[in-house]
Amino acid sequence: MSGVQEQLNWLAEVERSPEYAAEQAKMDFAVGIERRMEQLGIKRSELARRLGTSAAAVSVALRGDANLTIERMARMAHALDARVSVHVAAKSSSVRWLEMHDGVPREQINNGKTWAQAQRGGKRGNAIPIAA
Repeated sequence: MSGVQEQLNWLAEVERSPEYAAEQAKMDFAVGIERRMEQLGIKRSELARRLGTSAAAVSVALRGDANLTIERMARMAHALDARVSVHVAAKSSSVRWLEMHDGVPREQINNGKTWAQAQRGGKRGNAIPIAA
C-alpha cells in the first residue's frame, strides 16, 4: 500500500471518530456565530461586552479551543438575538438548513436584495439578477 493510500485510510478512520464529529460541530457553531455577527455588523469585542467577558475568551471559543457547553453556546447565540438549533441525523445523511425569516426563506430575501440591487445597476453596474 502506498504512503498516500495509508494517509487516506487514516483520514477516513479519523473522520469516523466521535472526536472528529465534536470538532465539526464546534466549527459549525463558530461559523454560525460569525455569520450572525456579520449580519449584525458587530465585532468580537462587542460580543464579549454583551457576554460580560473578554474578546480573547470569545476568540478562544470561536477557534474551537474551548470546551463549549450547550448553555454557553445558547448564551452566545442569545447575545446575538439568535438561538442554537441541534439536529441529529444519520452519518450518511446530507443535511441542509433552511433559515426562515418571518416565514420567508433567507435565500429568497437575499436573492430579492440581489435582484433589487441589479435593477439599480449593482455595485459595479453589471450585476445579474438571481431568480428567487
